[in-house]
Amino acid sequence: MQDLGLTEEQRLIRDNVRALARERFAPGAALADKQYQAPVANLRVLADHGYTGMCMPSAYGGSELGLLENVLVVEQLARYCANTAMLFSCTDGATPRAILGIGSEAHKQKYLPRIVKGELLTAWSMSEPNAGSDVGNVQTRAVREGDAFVLNGSKLWCTAAQVSDLFLVLVRLDPAPGMKGVGAMLVERGTPGFTIGKHLDLLGLRGTGMAELVFDNCRVPADNLFLPAGRMRELLGVLDADRISGNPPVCLGIAQSAFENVVAHVKDRQQFGKPLADNQGLQWKLADMAMDIEAARALLYRAAMRVDEGRPSIADTSITKAYTNQMAVRVTNEAMQLAGAYGLSEEYPFERYFRDARGMSIGYGTVEIHRSSIAREIIAGRYGV
Repeated sequence: MQDLGLTEEQRLIRDNVRALARERFAPGAALADKQYQAPVANLRVLADHGYTGMCMPSAYGGSELGLLENVLVVEQLARYCANTAMLFSCTDGATPRAILGIGSEAHKQKYLPRIVKGELLTAWSMSEPNAGSDVGNVQTRAVREGDAFVLNGSKLWCTAAQVSDLFLVLVRLDPAPGMKGVGAMLVERGTPGFTIGKHLDLLGLRGTGMAELVFDNCRVPADNLFLPAGRMRELLGVLDADRISGNPPVCLGIAQSAFENVVAHVKDRQQFGKPLADNQGLQWKLADMAMDIEAARALLYRAAMRVDEGRPSIADTSITKAYTNQMAVRVTNEAMQLAGAYGLSEEYPFERYFRDARGMSIGYGTVEIHRSSIAREIIAGRYGV
């Protein structure tokens, strides 16, 4: 694994998180998956070690580090517990970044210090039964009534819903069509009329607390209006950064772990009087997996570095997201194949790696959506190295 120009401090963060995750989080990873339980205690451990709020300003208790440092943390967490990595990327990702970037000072003072301390877990809620990547089709409504907004509707696929305390919820504030009428509210857990629905049982990432949100005449204080209608593109810009620091490093960490485990397996497994690793056909498969992982890492680190340098790119985001998604599916599938029957057994991690990786090509915008984004940037002349 190459350092790709990391500073000494960045390497130290990476190595320390790797050691922490290997010791504290890896032992419970399979159980969290099997029991569909979000390993929330791991987030408290990360907060105690100073890894939450890394990108936040010191005024709110943060470390003032960059997106790349966040990527390094998520990647190492995902090597040992993908569910922990997903929970961390939610509560240390899009919602706090949105509050910092476009929230009011009152919102920043109220929420950011508690988020940095790990006292307040957050979630981002965009998807609905008929509105995934199509943000302009959001139907959950927020209507002003005196000193409050009344919310009605439901949300789906909300990662970390069952454990979060604060939700950034996309709502329709105005009857204007499309995104012109869409804004956002900050909704706290326990607000009357707000309920968190049943756990959504998915193929993988079963310990992320994913659930439906239901709003039934939910009265949210007017002060919790986060973004008025007509300014959604500002919020989607925040999501672009999260598409770099959330989904891709989880894919990369899962793929790296699958690779390392299957290398150990083929070196140890004896067939026809020799290790599987002595077969050239299998050696080439390992070489292809290594190339795939290193290419994804180079793309991801470059994209994060460019954001930190103030040079974000839609093309960078979409290329990185789509490639790491498909890389992780290829690598985990190949690892499962090389492990043979062991790859299918729940007693070994290979089938879990594949299940966890597969859904990442759908979340945070499908691979197909990102291919369309890449093509638009190319045709518009905005794509370049």
